[in-house]
Amino acid sequence: MQETPKKKSALGWILCLISMAAVFCLGLLAASITERKAEVASIYNNKKVDLAAVPVESKNEQWGLNYPREYETWKMTAKGDFKSKYHGNQVQDVLEERPDMVILWAGYAFSRDYTAPRGHMHALDEMRG
Repeated sequence: MQETPKKKSALGWILCLISMAAVFCLGLLAASITERKAEVASIYNNKKVDLAAVPVESKNEQWGLNYPREYETWKMTAKGDFKSKYHGNQVQDVLEERPDMVILWAGYAFSRDYTAPRGHMHALDEMRG
């Protein structure tokens, strides 16, 4: 049994459409990669403050000039307005909820004061105690 010319023609068109769709998707992927590389290059080329001149810059406001979106989200971690299953961002005394941990951690500093971690804005305050 041989295939009729119509079946061969339809199969050819289907293969052509599938290959066109694949080439189109690869083009979208390549454009996305190129766009991301251009975005990274623009971030590094448009810095307002040269942070490379100072070995370690610890002022958050200086970093905020070069990275405004990241700085805004970092500032939002200061809010203490929600509580969730995974602690949220409110001060939560773990030892009050689980008194058995005091015995388990006896002799360690965190057997006296241990609160659940909050946002990055509070990291230094929580480390200092």
